[in-house]
Amino acid sequence: MLVDSAALQKSRIAKQFSRAANMYNAAADVQLDIAFDAVELVPKKCALSLDIGCGTGRVTKQLATKTRQVIGMDLAFGMVNYAKQQFIDSKLIDWIQGDAENIPLAQGSVDMVFSSMALQWCTDLNTVMSELQRVLRPGGHGVLAIMCEGSFEELNRSWQQVDEYHHVNTFETAKSWHKAASEQGLRTTSKIKSYVTWHNNIRDLLASIKSIGANVVLPNPSIVKVKSSTKKSNYKPLSRNTLQNLETAYRKNYEETLQLPLTYQVCFIQITKPL
Repeated sequence: MLVDSAALQKSRIAKQFSRAANMYNAAADVQLDIAFDAVELVPKKCALSLDIGCGTGRVTKQLATKTRQVIGMDLAFGMVNYAKQQFIDSKLIDWIQGDAENIPLAQGSVDMVFSSMALQWCTDLNTVMSELQRVLRPGGHGVLAIMCEGSFEELNRSWQQVDEYHHVNTFETAKSWHKAASEQGLRTTSKIKSYVTWHNNIRDLLASIKSIGANVVLPNPSIVKVKSSTKKSNYKPLSRNTLQNLETAYRKNYEETLQLPLTYQVCFIQITKPL
């Protein structure tokens, strides 16, 4: 029996983020900074909002101060379950498991859609925007913070000096997200902002990615070759020697005051569904 590759990828992502649920809040400082910047863009006092990729629910709680009712949705059951337990007494938030590419809500059912640091894991931009357009009521708004091209660039370039394997996800451009939204009839405005985290060594840097569940590397057949005719997506566990070579390459090109930077390039897209 053939296994749908997109479904398999979603399963891997959901499992990884579910495993990260208990330690996510302690590790995800930059994600929280990004999310709070996104919340600042949310219109005040919507009737019903949808938080796509709600994670542990701490940003969903902030959205509840701006909207009368919030639905927190995440692909990872572990995240949804954790959020339910943390905010069990909240009457302003409902929790559901769901996929941004197949949202389990009726057409025109929400006033505002919100998502921070989740949509970059989706496989089809057009399907995502089609679903957002579908669930938004006419005149509804959306605020989307999405990792885009340029994210983890230091790590990607350092790996290219070490071996021929595909270690880092390739993120879509902000222009691609705009195009997908426009093709669904959504009006858009946007800005791009860089966030940089700093790490003592390469192990700490890689652990910072793993601890928030973002270490699933998805296949990307469009990747340009580096050192070989094909860019491989399956590779052996990292050896001590490989990690040392990676750290050497990283420090040579990016080290500042003995620390290693990791860049999150984030596109903040605001969408509106015409009346």
